[in-house]
Amino acid sequence: VRCNNCPAAGEIALNIQKQYGHSVVVLGVHSGILSAPIGGYPNFKTTEGDAWYSFFGFDSNPIGTINRKSDGGVYAFPSTDWADAVASALQEESAVGMASNVEYDEATRNLKVDVTSKALVELPDTYSLTVCVMEDSIVGRQEGMGADYTHRHVFRGTINGTWGEDINTTTIAPQDEIVK
Repeated sequence: VRCNNCPAAGEIALNIQKQYGHSVVVLGVHSGILSAPIGGYPNFKTTEGDAWYSFFGFDSNPIGTINRKSDGGVYAFPSTDWADAVASALQEESAVGMASNVEYDEATRNLKVDVTSKALVELPDTYSLTVCVMEDSIVGRQEGMGADYTHRHVFRGTINGTWGEDINTTTIAPQDEIVK
């Protein structure tokens, strides 16, 4: 929220999402020193976001990961590389197909999320499924943009922990479905 470069990066992310539709999920995680909500800036910081920022070795913003995969041991992609990195990632064969069903009860404010995953190939490792909550189009102060800036894809937290829950793939054959 206090980073001058983040609004331009947000536009890049939004354009990527528009280009690829539901094949791409953008998650705006606010962490690092420039995300501190001082002087009337909104508070978008989360415990999970801080843990990811530290784990992936980020030290500046805007920065991001693509599928939380490393490229030569580096997880951080500057926003100027996001479009090429996403295009490249979308060329890879998908190992898992996923669908979600979300139910929200406005009266009780209860959220129920079911995620169905299907192994599309033999999976050699244990994977984890992290279910995240994101809020879009929050109007609030942003450095260099004023108080009426529209924050997009704001990460609000996880439903099942910072690193999600493990799925042991040694017992899953291709085309098996897993519902969590």
